[in-house]
Amino acid sequence: MRLKNFLLATLMFTGCATTSVERHEPGLFSVRDYLKTAYDTLLVAETDTDGHRIRAQLETKAALEALDDAVPVRRVPFSGPPTMAVALELLERSEQETTQNVLAQTHTRRAAAELRQALTARK
Repeated sequence: MRLKNFLLATLMFTGCATTSVERHEPGLFSVRDYLKTAYDTLLVAETDTDGHRIRAQLETKAALEALDDAVPVRRVPFSGPPTMAVALELLERSEQETTQNVLAQTHTRRAAAELRQALTARK
């Protein structure tokens, strides 16, 4: 049983360590692209016991709704499994770009804070 837990923990940490959003030229993807990819990632990401992922998901959805764009959305590519760490990185990138929309930026910051708490609680 201990070996199984060790292997699962090793696999989880390896996945988190190798997962990251690919680097792109600034402006290649829109704020909506980053937020939508973060939202989709949170739909399938691992769960946490305190509900941070769900709250982050709701805040991300609210940020998307606050943007109110009719622009087509593209998926932002990333390597590794869809985890809360990936969603956090996507949210952090979109947070920097949402300065024109205070409501979207507020929701994005709240979502990122929830994910930081979830990831900190795991350590």
